[in-house]
Amino acid sequence: MTRRGFAISLLAGASLMVGAAMAASWAQSSPQRSRRPDAGEFRPEPLTPFERELVRRAEDSGDIHMDEDHGPADNNARGLRLKDSRAAIVGLSVRGRKYGISLDGTRDVLIKNFSFIDRRANDRFGAGLILGQQEGTRGETWLSNAWIDLQEPGPEPDYKKANNEAISVERNNGPLNIRRAVLIGAAEAGIDNKGDVRMDASFVASGHRPIRVWNGGSLVMANSTVLAMPRFGGFWFGGGEGPARLEYYNCRFGRVGDSIGELSDEIPDWMVSKDEDDPVEIQIRRLNRDPFERDPDSFWAPARTPVPRGFLSGRE
Repeated sequence: MTRRGFAISLLAGASLMVGAAMAASWAQSSPQRSRRPDAGEFRPEPLTPFERELVRRAEDSGDIHMDEDHGPADNNARGLRLKDSRAAIVGLSVRGRKYGISLDGTRDVLIKNFSFIDRRANDRFGAGLILGQQEGTRGETWLSNAWIDLQEPGPEPDYKKANNEAISVERNNGPLNIRRAVLIGAAEAGIDNKGDVRMDASFVASGHRPIRVWNGGSLVMANSTVLAMPRFGGFWFGGGEGPARLEYYNCRFGRVGDSIGELSDEIPDWMVSKDEDDPVEIQIRRLNRDPFERDPDSFWAPARTPVPRGFLSGRE
């Protein structure tokens, strides 16, 4: 084994051990256990061949962040903020901060085995992952195996009180690719998307509008579950003139508290909304073929969709 190969192998192994230890710790200490699942269900997984290659590239000309733990901090603290460079982030855990990871002007970035628990901020904003808050990303971002739970009290439709989401994608970013993520616990949304997002094998049940797609933005989903909170919708489209696109394949939709058998394989009309005077053009298309390449060497290597405890009846 080469020195580089040994480093990548060590990177994957260390992430598994440290991540498992952190998950056990959160399961004992999370203040939200009585009302919502916590990161005790999160399990790190090994790097795929595609992800190993991204790590290799970051070793050659970028930044490596391995098994870092950022605990609670005040004053709108962030866990990790990256600018401009290529990077591989493996085994990062962030708790009790305003943002988990911020990316501005970055090139290709891998985020693997990432956990963000419990937003803490002096204002109503925050996210587990935010792209392009100050400058759009220039490469692709690859998020693989993530658990993001902001642990907000519940959905809050008043933006003067709460405006936070699990993932925020601003305009003018490179594509965001998401594989096997749990996005829960925000007051506003699971994904607030103004860019180009592709998502596979993920679970979204977060805020009063779990998925928001703005004009000019697009979201392609496969093998994922989206649940609306009681008395709220599931998908919001807006931002003004222009198309907002959503395509989906082999997904399930419904409300928190439904049984698996009650979920629909087609997006119900009640889940879709836009502001009354918004001229946005909603484009929703159900695909009859998998949109992602399933080659074992691709990023979209098959993954099982996570189903956290407590969101579906019969899944405790």
